[in-house]
Amino acid sequence: MPDIEREVTKARVQLLLDMPFYGNIAMNLKMEEMPEWMEEEIKGMGSIPTMCTDGKAIYYNKDFVKMLLGSSMSPDNKKLQLVLMHETLHLILLHLLRQGERSPMRWQFAVDYATNSIIHQEFGKVLPGMLYNPEFDNMTAEAIYNLLPEMDDKGIGDRRYGNKQITIEIDKEGNIRVNGQKVKFYDNHRVIKGTKEEIDALEKEWKIQVSKAYQQAKKAGKYPAGMDIFIEGLIQPKLKWYILMKQFIISTSKSDYTWLKPNKRFIHQGMYLPSMTGESLGDVAIIVDNSASTLTEQQKFFSEVNGLLQQYDVNMHLIVADCEINNYHVYHKGDKIDLQYKGGGGTDMVLAFNYIREIGVRPNIVVCLTDGQTQFPERQEYPTLWVLSKYGVEFDKVPFGMKVRMEE
Repeated sequence: MPDIEREVTKARVQLLLDMPFYGNIAMNLKMEEMPEWMEEEIKGMGSIPTMCTDGKAIYYNKDFVKMLLGSSMSPDNKKLQLVLMHETLHLILLHLLRQGERSPMRWQFAVDYATNSIIHQEFGKVLPGMLYNPEFDNMTAEAIYNLLPEMDDKGIGDRRYGNKQITIEIDKEGNIRVNGQKVKFYDNHRVIKGTKEEIDALEKEWKIQVSKAYQQAKKAGKYPAGMDIFIEGLIQPKLKWYILMKQFIISTSKSDYTWLKPNKRFIHQGMYLPSMTGESLGDVAIIVDNSASTLTEQQKFFSEVNGLLQQYDVNMHLIVADCEINNYHVYHKGDKIDLQYKGGGGTDMVLAFNYIREIGVRPNIVVCLTDGQTQFPERQEYPTLWVLSKYGVEFDKVPFGMKVRMEE
């Protein structure tokens, strides 16, 4: 029989070499054989001990690892790597901290669907019987949870979403079928418990670990597939929308900045932003979705944009659009944007982005106010910030760029 401890260690090192993002996360965790009390706890919940994590270690059941490795003559390390990656994804996406008051079984299905979707994008396949549904690709666990049925006392759940239907059946022996197909969990889920302070500290620690691993993987040229939206949303700073917009415009301009004279406008809020020492922000494109759903937020948005116009030299190209281009005007330092735009019906942001090319402008950055109820253009060559209205679409519906919610 293979040496279990050695094979687990070898699989973790190989994961680091092949997929440094996930490997770096795994290397920050202890690898320990599952203690007897944990196995008994898992059995008491009607499950078979496999593999699990508590955010500090990955615990493995020896019999489960033997099953993954297969032949003792030539251990199959790939399956073990894939399950290790599955465990790291639960930590990367903070699944063990986000259950809240949700149904434990339904949440277990949701987080495995979300995790295995990413595994499928990385490997092009999942292990036999793993929970996977292409309909759930690029969806968060919360979004998937809302589509899944709740189990009744007989272990049956049935729900229709759109023109699809999902039926889950769990028998007395714990066998699971989804739409008639037998599936199984490859790990045991244990919700991390503790005080609010302990949970907040663990979440902060893991966001830092994820950010470090992400940057290291990018430097190695082994970018984690399917993770852009999730990681950007995870490590994106939780700043007020107008502060993030200002930082975005400043950080992507071609001017020089200094920290020796902090920007006085934000000192009273406890934030020290750089002052500009150069002469111009250059060309900046501002796109405003002029559909009725953004009208109440346009005034706040224009107020912040006007503040930038009073401070900086800039060629600000304002494009107001719904299903057609309603207005185009170039503003400069000292100008003030007219706030009297009237909205229409639907919106086509593809039209607005195409218009940037038609007028022959190559902006340093683009800032777009929208509710997101639109067709999106293909990924652009210039940095883009989407300022989403308060009741606009979720971040994962916007295919590229940085996103921020226009909330107080």
